[in-house]
Order: sequence, then C-alpha cells, then structure tokens
Amino acid sequence: MSLAISQTTLKRANRWKLVGLLTLLLTSFVVLMAVENLLVSALLAFVISYTLGPLVNYLERQGVSRTLATTVVFAGGAGVIGLIGVWLAPYLGETISRLQADTPRYISGLGAFISEMEIKVHSIAGPLSNFDLTSRVESQLTSWTHDFFEKLPGFVKTFFTVMLLGPFLAFFMVKDGRNLVRTVMGLAPNDLFETALSLQHQINFQIGQFVRARILESLIVGLVTAFGLFMISFPYPLLLGMFAGLMNLIPYLGPIFGAVPAFLIALVNGYSGLEVTALAMVYIVAQLIDAGFLIPLLVAKIVDLHPVTVILVIIAGAQLMGVLGMIISIPVAGTLKVTISTIYRHLIDTRA
Repeated sequence: MSLAISQTTLKRANRWKLVGLLTLLLTSFVVLMAVENLLVSALLAFVISYTLGPLVNYLERQGVSRTLATTVVFAGGAGVIGLIGVWLAPYLGETISRLQADTPRYISGLGAFISEMEIKVHSIAGPLSNFDLTSRVESQLTSWTHDFFEKLPGFVKTFFTVMLLGPFLAFFMVKDGRNLVRTVMGLAPNDLFETALSLQHQINFQIGQFVRARILESLIVGLVTAFGLFMISFPYPLLLGMFAGLMNLIPYLGPIFGAVPAFLIALVNGYSGLEVTALAMVYIVAQLIDAGFLIPLLVAKIVDLHPVTVILVIIAGAQLMGVLGMIISIPVAGTLKVTISTIYRHLIDTRA
C-alpha cells in the first residue's frame, strides 16, 4: 500500500516538474518575443558567449576562477575590438567621407543609365512600351530615402541598445550559464532527466559549433573579397569586403546582396568589360572558396540538414522574421531536428 502511494506521489511530482519546465520555457519565449530589442540582444549574447565561452572554459581548466576568467576574456575581447576600431577608424572615416561625397555622382549616373535603358526599350518595343521607367525609379528611390531617414533614429536607438545589452547578457551567460542550466534541468522529471541533459548537451554543442563556423566563414569571405578588390584597385575595398562578409551570413541570397553595391559602382563609373570581368572574378573566387572549402569543412556536417529542407526553412524564416529569420532559420531547424530525434529515441527506449 505504501509503495503504491509513494509511486503515485512520485508520478504527481514528475508531472508538476514537467508543467513547471514547460511553463518556464514558454514564458521565456513570450518574454523574448514581446520585449522590444530583447530577442536581437539575446541572439547577440549567444553569439558572443559561444565565441568566447571556450576560452573561458580553457582558463578555468587551468585553475583560474570562473568569474576572473570571464572578466579577463571579455575585457581582452573589448580591448582587441577597441584597438581594431582605432586602427580602422581613420581609414573607414575617409572611405565613408569619400562615398558620401561621391553619392550625388552615383545617383546621377544611375539615373542616366536608367534613361538610356528606357530609350532603348522604347525604340525596341515602340507603342507597347507605355511606361515611364525613370519616373518610377526616381519615385521609388525617393520613397526609400524618405523611409530610411524616417526610421534612422529608431535604428540608431536599437543599435546602441543591442550593443549595450548584448555583451552585458553574454557576460552573465558565460559566467553563470552552467548554474542556470543545472537549475532548469532540476525541473525535468526524473524519468526525463537523462534525456533532457543529453538534449541540452547536443543542442549546446551544435549551436556553438555552428555559430563559430559561420563567424569564421563570413570573416574569411570578407577578407578574400576585400583583398581581391584591393588588388584590382577597386574603390572602397575594405567597406565592400565588410559588407560582403556580413551579407554572407544570409544563406543563398546573401552573396548576391553582397555583390550588388560593387557592380552598381562599376556600372556608374563606366568600367570596361575587362574591369567588370575582374570584379566578377573577385566575388566568384570568394564564393568558390566558401562553397568548395569553408562550407564543407566548417558548416555542412554540423547541421546535417537536406538542401531542400534548408531552402524551405530559410523561406519560412524570411516570411516570419525577415532577414533575421533567414539568418537564424538553419540553427533553429537543426535544434528542432535534434529535439525531435532525441524525444523519439526516448519514447522508443521507454516502450522497449
């Protein structure tokens, strides 16, 4: 009788633990989605923690306390970024000033190119071409410019909020993350504890590997692009290389977006066919290195998703959250795959 009562009590406790765990996860998700800028800040914090976390773990294994190791690594990371910023600031400032000064010329050159294209279309299509392409493009550019300057203060506010909150969250994620995970794992029912612990380890390992691989991949692509543009004496090589590396984080479409500004500059400046070919080769070589070496060595084996699945989840991410959704869609899909397969194996083992 007492054994039956104890088993009933244990089952009830496990059910309440499961309810508590699910409630905590659901509440965390709602808070992340509801609080302004918190989701982006949390994503930045995850990227920082997965990047610097291994170094903190190494120092801790050498006998340094967790708090001191975290402080030293974050301070060192901030110092390195600060030195790079000081080193690049004069060059970037000069580049941006030149770009700002050249912008009217680029706009007028683009307008002239569109007018020429419109004349050619009218000459070929004749009466069928009853549209004014130039006015439509100018109207659209005016609308985009108005929206950009209208949203600029909000973007600046969001940027600085994320830049302050992200590293702050990352510091405590690295410093106290393991204790928090132990606390959350303590809410898992006894019969699910090993499964939950294994799932947490797999997800943590996979996302960590993916984040570090994608950062290294984009860094290499950006450096290769910047070096190639510098070698062919193309204007703004570092700025365009940084943009290409950043856009490379967007799967499939990112490389195209990253190359568009350079080809627009070449178009407006009236580059010859040979010069445009050299420009195209720079971006092609960068993507060949990415597709032929970086993705197979760094990324492909981590998520283990079929290419069709990758395309579908990217489309779904774009529909739900725009560019941010495209960037995070693959790790989210990989996490769901690991979660579903782990739960399935647990159910099979339990029935057996």
